[in-house]
Amino acid sequence: MSLNNNYLNYQFSLKDRGYSNALGSISLPRHRWYYIKEAFSPRIVDRALTDSNCTPADIIVDPFSGSGTVPLQASLHGFHGLGFEVNPFLSFVSRTKLCQVSPSDILGSIPHVIAGARIGQPSLLETYSTFSRSGGANKWLFNEDVLRGFEGGWQACENMDEPLRDTMRLALLGASMDSCNAARDGKCLRYKKNWQSTGFNKAYFISSFEEHIAEICQDMSAAPIKDNHSTVEYGDCRSTLATSNWGKFKLCITSPPYLNSFDYTDIYRPELFLGKFIRHPNELMDLRLKTLRSHIQASWSLPTETSFGCLYAEALDKIVAKKELLWNQKIPLMIQAYFEDMNNILKILRTHARVDASLWIVVSTSAYAGVEIPVDLIIADIGVKAGWSLREVGVLRHLRTSSHHWSKWGGPDDEQPHLRESVVIFDASRGKQKRKKIY
Repeated sequence: MSLNNNYLNYQFSLKDRGYSNALGSISLPRHRWYYIKEAFSPRIVDRALTDSNCTPADIIVDPFSGSGTVPLQASLHGFHGLGFEVNPFLSFVSRTKLCQVSPSDILGSIPHVIAGARIGQPSLLETYSTFSRSGGANKWLFNEDVLRGFEGGWQACENMDEPLRDTMRLALLGASMDSCNAARDGKCLRYKKNWQSTGFNKAYFISSFEEHIAEICQDMSAAPIKDNHSTVEYGDCRSTLATSNWGKFKLCITSPPYLNSFDYTDIYRPELFLGKFIRHPNELMDLRLKTLRSHIQASWSLPTETSFGCLYAEALDKIVAKKELLWNQKIPLMIQAYFEDMNNILKILRTHARVDASLWIVVSTSAYAGVEIPVDLIIADIGVKAGWSLREVGVLRHLRTSSHHWSKWGGPDDEQPHLRESVVIFDASRGKQKRKKIY
């Protein structure tokens, strides 16, 4: 079996309704504690839970947990959620969102943390790279006053019980990025307009911390998790999925890193160092080697597998033919490595799936040298070969055309392809079970 565009459901019921992005979660309890732009909407988790007829005894898994949308949403509904996350900062965010702390304990500890921030402490990052003006760079991420306020608040949390400490520190990290001279923009951090005149200081940082911790305190009461059954395991899912003794799952809903050369370790580099999740550039490189091979910012092992279906072969042949137009010559190998990783993950998930399990994968197509890679259809091909039964490939939305993607496009403008986000839905077995249709 090899798929083509006829397998795409452009009339998918979830299309253009915000299911593939996290914008709607900015105001949702607990989800709002730390906004991660790359996350998908909690509503698609709810839809998959309903469609899969999950019960509280069932296991819901996400091998690319990110900000923890799946384990958190599962826990809020009383399910057993299990996330795997290789980025230690994002793993910390995920686990902290599952914490339950008495609002009175939070309120009682706020003055202590603020006092620590006001006193401040020297930060080891003051002379490191572009973190501070003291590092010698022309541009720097944090004013010294902010770094010292953050460090003072961080150390003030040291002797607190873990759930209370983590909630305080998550608010401190949020406040630090509010007080950063740069903001996340696409694949990188960009310096804010007139950043040198903004004058972020300790007072601004403390005010932002108070706002973050007030939201957390409010949500502990409004959306309590009294009996949490969800966990987030820190580690590379390519290995932890196979070695963890976590049983059989009823539903897996996930969104792996897109095939867009986006290094997610780089975009969250400030938090990784601020939170002491990594302390040395070598540790950052080690982390890059543990991530899915969707970027070229690491010397990962070379892929060997090539049997990913006709659509993969056709796209790769076109890209290799235009190799001189690529911005990096490793891109063909990156594409091959990405699908090799996805192939192995789909195989492992199949062995852990119950007979009535479902698998939802949110992905995006990508393009290099004007050649579109139909990632959703290629993953559908790979999944079927791995033993999954393909239910459908539902288009969630079309993405804005990027000049970077299509600068080498040689065809007519009105025939230029548009990138899309889709959800690929598999079942472990069709059988005779009656399923709720989602279209």
